[in-house]
Amino acid sequence: MANAAYKVREAFKKENKPLTAFQIKEVTNLKANEVSMALCYLKKQRYVTRELIPHVGMGRKNVFLYTYSLEKLPK
Repeated sequence: MANAAYKVREAFKKENKPLTAFQIKEVTNLKANEVSMALCYLKKQRYVTRELIPHVGMGRKNVFLYTYSLEKLPK
């Protein structure tokens, strides 16, 4: 669980596009709860924003799409 935020940051930098939590989980090989906690931490630190998008396929109707910023975002 240590370094989960670091691995999530690296995944965003490597992919260079907005990602969903499931896509981050596949890229980083972290557990779902580790990805969730890392995204929560980055969102609280104002490095990540999220928007609700419709999900294609089975399961949830909507999912969050996370966008990473290299600099802190304004409040």
